Amino acid sequence: MSRVVTWRALLALAALAALPAVPGLPRYYLLLAFDSLLFGAIAMSLDLLIGYTGLVSFGHAAFYGLGAYATAILMERGVLSLWACLGSSVLVVGAYALVVSYFATPRRGIYFALLTLIFAEVVYTFFRYTQTFGGSDGIQGLPDAELWRGVPIDTPERKYYLGLAYLALAYATCRVVVTSHFGRVLVAIRENEDRARFLGYSVHRYKMAVCLLSALLTGLAGAIYPIRSAFATPDLMVWTESGEFIISVMIGGLGTLVGPILGGVFFTILRDKVSSYVDWYFIVIGVVLIVIVLFMPKGLLGFRRLLGFKQWRATA
Repeated sequence: MSRVVTWRALLALAALAALPAVPGLPRYYLLLAFDSLLFGAIAMSLDLLIGYTGLVSFGHAAFYGLGAYATAILMERGVLSLWACLGSSVLVVGAYALVVSYFATPRRGIYFALLTLIFAEVVYTFFRYTQTFGGSDGIQGLPDAELWRGVPIDTPERKYYLGLAYLALAYATCRVVVTSHFGRVLVAIRENEDRARFLGYSVHRYKMAVCLLSALLTGLAGAIYPIRSAFATPDLMVWTESGEFIISVMIGGLGTLVGPILGGVFFTILRDKVSSYVDWYFIVIGVVLIVIVLFMPKGLLGFRRLLGFKQWRATA
């Protein structure tokens, strides 16, 4: 099974890597593909909490926004190195995630979700009303980042490949986690937290560790976003952004890795296309989500049953 998954992942990566070579592909669609892959990778990292550990987080937008601001603040001050931006986002998001996970993970269910939301709202309010970081306008007009000195990430193709590299790294990391003993303990916590604790596992530490990992992967995605968009604003931290991440996970399929990626891609493209025609595009998205929840509870991966493939597996 692992060999099949590996070959499928490599084939998918090769196909995505060949996308910029498609003749006549507009620059807009290449950037849309970047956004889709980035959103899908964030949904996959969130599914480590929701699908594998049973923790619903409404605060992932704060990790995303903090990563974006860590990059934007450095680039605004002339630090254009991609690696410096990624490193700063790891430090900032990691420190914040430690605080959130320490206080939130001892709680369960709605209490965990509300604590993550409250922490995220505090961060959003701070950046929204702090003029040092641009207030509600955020940080705009950022220059191009550099892969290394003299090699700017200044074209849609280079930005796309940066997003694709992040997706590959995030997928490989999550694959190692969910197939390891650590991942099996997370599933045990999801199924019966009290029994996992009775077996001798430090449930709090495991939950803190997976929260930190999920937050760092989301923060790295946030660090990459200003390199593509040239700005970072408090809107990235609004609670509705966290809701969109959760919707992407549900659309793709809980407890999988490929499913949330597909869900993130589907959601991003659907939002882009529908919003170009109507302002109330969330009504359309809501109807789609209702249909998926009612008739495809296992998400887009459930189509594999209809198409005659092997039975849907939670390790996909």
